[in-house]
Amino acid sequence: MQQTEDVKQKYHELIDALKTQRDELGLKMHLASMEVQDEWRVMEDKWQHLQSKMGQIEKEIGGSSKEVGKVVHELGEELKESYRRIRKLL
Repeated sequence: MQQTEDVKQKYHELIDALKTQRDELGLKMHLASMEVQDEWRVMEDKWQHLQSKMGQIEKEIGGSSKEVGKVVHELGEELKESYRRIRKLL
């Protein structure tokens, strides 16, 4: 049971860190170039997808959650990298 809680905690920490980055960048978007705004829109779609997968993980903690967890992790890493690129462009 502790492993289940550890998995939930890990993904909640990832979501919290990404949310903080997303919120900070969102405040700067009104000054951004069209290229940055286009990338932001793509990342917003991925953010929504990540949020929906997080809900799935919480429901499916157990055997099949490893696959969902991998998807969430990959999306999270992609979002982190994109937020870094956007931050550099701003």
